[in-house]
Amino acid sequence: MLLEIGCVCLLVSVCVCTKESIDGHSELGDKKKGLRMPGYIVKRMDRRRNFLIRGAATFVVFALVALVIRDRIKKRRPRVTYEPIWERDQQRINYLNNKIFKCDVRCRNMLRVERAPFFRLCEILRERLLLRDSIHVSVEEQVAMFLNTIGHNLRNRVIGANFDKSNETVSRYFRLVLHAIGELRAEYISPPSLETPAKIAGNPRFDPYFKDCIGAIDGTHVRASVSKDMKPSFRGRKSFPTQNVMAAVDFDLRFTYVLAGWEGIAHDATILADAIERENGLYVPQGKFYLVDAGYGAKPGFLPPFRAVRYQLNEWGSNPVQNEKELFNLRHSSLRVTVERAFGTLKRRFKILDDATPFFLFPVQVDIVVACCILHNYVLSQGIDEFVILEVTWSTNTVRASRGQPSNNRAMTTMEGGGVIVWTNSMSAMMLINLANLVATGVRTSSGFKRVHLNNCAKALNEHFKTDITHAQVSNHLKKWRKVWINVTKLRNLSGALWDEDTSTILLDPEHYANHIKDHKSDANYLNTPIEHYNAMATIFEASMATGKFAKSGNDPLNSLEVHDIEDEDTPNESATEVNMSPNQGDTSQTNQGESSHTKPAWKKAKLDPKEEDSLLSTLKFGLERVVTALEKSGKDPEAIPKGLWDDLASLLEGDNLPRFINESHLAHDYAYLVDKPRTAQAFVTLSTKNKLVWVAKYVTDTFGSI
Repeated sequence: MLLEIGCVCLLVSVCVCTKESIDGHSELGDKKKGLRMPGYIVKRMDRRRNFLIRGAATFVVFALVALVIRDRIKKRRPRVTYEPIWERDQQRINYLNNKIFKCDVRCRNMLRVERAPFFRLCEILRERLLLRDSIHVSVEEQVAMFLNTIGHNLRNRVIGANFDKSNETVSRYFRLVLHAIGELRAEYISPPSLETPAKIAGNPRFDPYFKDCIGAIDGTHVRASVSKDMKPSFRGRKSFPTQNVMAAVDFDLRFTYVLAGWEGIAHDATILADAIERENGLYVPQGKFYLVDAGYGAKPGFLPPFRAVRYQLNEWGSNPVQNEKELFNLRHSSLRVTVERAFGTLKRRFKILDDATPFFLFPVQVDIVVACCILHNYVLSQGIDEFVILEVTWSTNTVRASRGQPSNNRAMTTMEGGGVIVWTNSMSAMMLINLANLVATGVRTSSGFKRVHLNNCAKALNEHFKTDITHAQVSNHLKKWRKVWINVTKLRNLSGALWDEDTSTILLDPEHYANHIKDHKSDANYLNTPIEHYNAMATIFEASMATGKFAKSGNDPLNSLEVHDIEDEDTPNESATEVNMSPNQGDTSQTNQGESSHTKPAWKKAKLDPKEEDSLLSTLKFGLERVVTALEKSGKDPEAIPKGLWDDLASLLEGDNLPRFINESHLAHDYAYLVDKPRTAQAFVTLSTKNKLVWVAKYVTDTFGSI
């Protein structure tokens, strides 16, 4: 169709060029002869140009006729059948029926859910138009590939081999199902009930002491795969990079809030603060509270155990409680163990979260965590299966009630011998400069400074200040400055805050400053005043600081529409028969990092082999290119005077090139002659300088005779 339109346009252009050519010659004749004789001018047109224009018009007409005939023939041709692909589809269906859907045991082993919940999930996704059957891939097969991937942490190549799909097809349907699962978040990750939980109501161990408790909060580390420059901030207490996932769980093991994507080095209290401050974040109703461990601290709505008190005990046996605080911690532990069971059940069902090295990009890894929590809640709504860890079989590790609690003393550190050291500003400056210089030399501190580095720093401090500082005290004091750096980084991101690079100062206007300090008095030391040791802190902490820029909660849409298998990026696609058989691409907006939206992906077209290009189109294309080239050449005015003609003649006067009997007046006469003969002038400018001299000398001799 595009070629036909092009031919019509070319035909119109030919007609216009013909008329302009005739009009141009007519005007030229009027100027020279003073006559209006269109018929006479047409007869004197260049025969070659006239023939070219007529030939071009004829070619375009025949091209249009050929295209119309071919188009009608193609419409009568029967469509290509898909019989060979039908046989392959039957093999895929047989694989699903015999290897996966044969019984509940096989379905549970392969997809981590039983058949009834699986088919109900597919029905929900189909009814809500989140997924659609394509010609070759049903919704059931799409969801099965997704669950098989996250249930066993299988690579796209393995899934493609099992389901007889290309790597590209597996990756494409993975992202579609991942996005579709994310659209169920509002239904399956919802706030907890405000009623007293059934586990507490009527139980004398917990009621009425915990009757207003609506759940428990804790964090877990999920292995992450990140780039080399990001690893320092993701390597926390584990020996490998992890993302810190915080979740709130009710006493039915359902996730009521999830925040994934924080770096592994991030403190639990920092993640909780981010969850509370987010739009549509964690909300604690008035008069209710969550159970948390000591790392989160005591604050309204969050109840930790007593610090420095034994936590997991027995009410009877060889390790009984000794006082009311230990009894409270015991009851607290008995309820808070629910969140640990939920995490254990989640990782037991989806092995992609259970210390397995992911192979997706990190934003997709965050989406997978949230999607697994949604699926976990959905499966629980359909009934309990063997993956759910029962409370009677759950065993916990001993947890200290003081875990994660930093010292509140900013200036003093307890010495190993029982003494106390007071850190002066000069001592802190020397310590930070010493460690910053160590980092600047290339020492890797992704997992913290080694003991030998801290010992060297302590030795330098002792020699200079005549003190007795140990490596442990240096490490503890460094934690204080890490907190300062985290606070400074947050303040730099305040709305309306300016940064003075020369003085390392965060600048706020007086009104904004007063309003902020009113609610955050401790920030006065870092606003509108130079920040002490900023450059040294930046060198030490900047590469290993948690920012939470990838964090995403269960209330945010999943946006993994460009999922790539890191190992399979260069794998070629399958045959073109499946490329354009995409299901619904989704027309709901989504958020990246919580706030950006995506656009609907375009449908992919099958790629054609250039060798199979239609011979008729190739012939017409070649002919049209030659016609256009010829028309462009013929459209040039043969009577145009060459540019720079006089400059060429004047340049002959330079030096002693011309004979002595030729002067400037002769060249002016020659110029007038060439202007009157444009074709001769065009030939003249193409000559070399030597031939131009010969031509001018001959012209002067022929015109004026021997001088």
